[in-house]
Amino acid sequence: MSNRHLIIADVMGRIGICSYSILVVWTKIARTITTGDYPSRGVVFLIAEIAAILFIGMMCVVTLTRMPQVRSARGVEPYLTAMGGTFLFLLIAFLPPPMVLPDTVRLAAMVLMIIGFVSSAYMLAILGRSFSIAPGARALVTTGPYSIVRHPLYLTEEIFIIGMILFSFSPWTVFLGIVHWCLQLRRMSNEETVLRAAFPDYRSYAECVPKVIPFLPMRGKRATATG
Repeated sequence: MSNRHLIIADVMGRIGICSYSILVVWTKIARTITTGDYPSRGVVFLIAEIAAILFIGMMCVVTLTRMPQVRSARGVEPYLTAMGGTFLFLLIAFLPPPMVLPDTVRLAAMVLMIIGFVSSAYMLAILGRSFSIAPGARALVTTGPYSIVRHPLYLTEEIFIIGMILFSFSPWTVFLGIVHWCLQLRRMSNEETVLRAAFPDYRSYAECVPKVIPFLPMRGKRATATG
């Protein structure tokens, strides 16, 4: 992809992500103000909404401030996979009504969603200006959770997804969860292809740091982490 196309794609990506983020945050805030029904729905529900706003707001910030790419993926598939992995669960709004589960299960689901949102916001803060939805190489990240697993953001997002599946449990949400995880695995592979091409140190790093499950035994010495 030429530099001109990279610039156009980057600008369009920033506009799209930030527009979506602003719309979602504004909708949540407006619903809070107009309905006023959060006391009846519980403190945990309110915390979950605040955590969601925190995550979406952080995504908007790092998107606006991210640095230019030094390398991008080839072909259309990596971009379609990234979009699918990011926005697939929006389809949950069009699924049949979920099964009725005990309140304790729904409460546990909301706790998982809160943990997923907050930890994902933290991962975005660690990534900072190197964040990207589509596969692209911007900079190496060598701090914190990226020295434990190569894709901690996807790990924390899956915690949220598991919570969402439990909260709106049905065969359809389970199916969406399976498809989502397959997309994310493919997305990780696409990203690593770009990172290996852009950063020579990435290969040795990948040999000694697990992909997504922490503390798996790996061969080789500890190397620097990447974004």
